[in-house]
Amino acid sequence: MSAYIDSAKTAFLFPGVGAQQPDMFAAFRTYPEYRACLEEVSDLSGVDLDDVIYGAGRHALNQVRIAQLALTATTVAIARILRDYCGLVPDFVMGHSLGQFPALCAAGYLDLATTTKVVNLRSEAVEACARTYEQGEMCWVLHVPAELVARQVEQARQDEGVKVYVSAIDAFDQVTVSGEMSEIRRFAPRIEALGGLVYPLKIGGPFHSPLMATAQAQLAEALHFLPQPDDSRLLSRLVCNVSAVKLPAAELKTSILQHLISPVQWLRSMQYLAGQGVTHYLEISPKSVLGYLVQRTSLPLQPLYEPQELLGCVESLNTPEQRLERLWRRCCFHLYSEPLPGIERGAALQQLREIRNEIRQRIPAAPVASSERDFLYQRTRQWLDIIEVEGGQSLSTAQLRLQSLYQAAGR
Repeated sequence: MSAYIDSAKTAFLFPGVGAQQPDMFAAFRTYPEYRACLEEVSDLSGVDLDDVIYGAGRHALNQVRIAQLALTATTVAIARILRDYCGLVPDFVMGHSLGQFPALCAAGYLDLATTTKVVNLRSEAVEACARTYEQGEMCWVLHVPAELVARQVEQARQDEGVKVYVSAIDAFDQVTVSGEMSEIRRFAPRIEALGGLVYPLKIGGPFHSPLMATAQAQLAEALHFLPQPDDSRLLSRLVCNVSAVKLPAAELKTSILQHLISPVQWLRSMQYLAGQGVTHYLEISPKSVLGYLVQRTSLPLQPLYEPQELLGCVESLNTPEQRLERLWRRCCFHLYSEPLPGIERGAALQQLREIRNEIRQRIPAAPVASSERDFLYQRTRQWLDIIEVEGGQSLSTAQLRLQSLYQAAGR
């Protein structure tokens, strides 16, 4: 498994509402970073998450806002533990619906305090909007090709004025639609005539559809506190639910707002990951939800570990030898495997050759002695600095990932 982690492109996947459950991730409560994340979100939101998840208040996990806060705090905490204790930082992150927000935090687009504020405000806006509908709902549409479902939705709106919208495309034959239940019932015979099934999710609102426009307007007025766009602070790239491609930091606010009224493009996002060379994923979830959807795509993506194995993942990767070896492998990737940009200046090329030779002489092969950690890190940083300057490309994400590995190796 270690070889896969070190050599493969990976993605972390974060679930949406519905994955939460009492006592989730209880074994991680021994980690101070885990407790700190729960305390920070609790203080900012006014919700005692420790009581909600592990105590007498667990009945509140059925409330959408509480579930969103609980999933945000716990999954961000585990991503942080994987980074700090194991040096495990993914190339990409993705979240399904609400899961996009802890994914944004884990990747470095937002800090936890800002993420909590966004989740709180977003929850208030969508719940207020949902209350304006008599029986707003989301329903799975199963066993009919996604493209055909989308055409049927469009035709029903045009031909009959049925106010139903595609709100997620999760697999080739699994789509979610949103609307008021009376409108979904009008639409359902079209699907049933094609041999499909319409199954209510009992979510309580027509989310991820134009029917959330009021919530979008309310949230737009409140997002003045978002940080200035800065790609240089990103550890990983988010594949956005709306666009199904990686999200530039400059488009963060737009994506948050569009997320409310646009379908979750999960299938297209997974296809994008595969196209970017991602071969492995880690679902940071109390239970397997997204792994099932990955399997439904038939893409060549494999789990690093299953959700129930997350603690074992941390424990197996959290040894001095493992952390140091991953730092070594990452440095070797930059020094020997990563394509070099066109560098014309002879002095710069000579510097790169000297760095390689010096590392090869002092550390001919793994295992790496702990005393060589600083030397290995500093020389690889120097290598990246030269390539960044001479090649005219930003390597800030590579630098941050290397720094995370270096810090984990020094624990």
